[in-house]
Amino acid sequence: MAQANYDLPEEKLTKVKKLAQVPTKKQAIIVALDEYIRRKKIERLISLRGKICLKWTPSSLKKYRG
Repeated sequence: MAQANYDLPEEKLTKVKKLAQVPTKKQAIIVALDEYIRRKKIERLISLRGKICLKWTPSSLKKYRG
């Protein structure tokens, strides 16, 4: 993992630490990055709404899920 020094807003880091209930700044940054990635994936899925035709049946879902 790469090390870097950044001048990050202390109040935002403190707020993320509190909301995420994590003890360190590093964990707060990781939580924030994970959340950003999750939201971008959701945005991408929403943008595909109506553009992909899926024909799921109850039996095909069972097969897919294993």
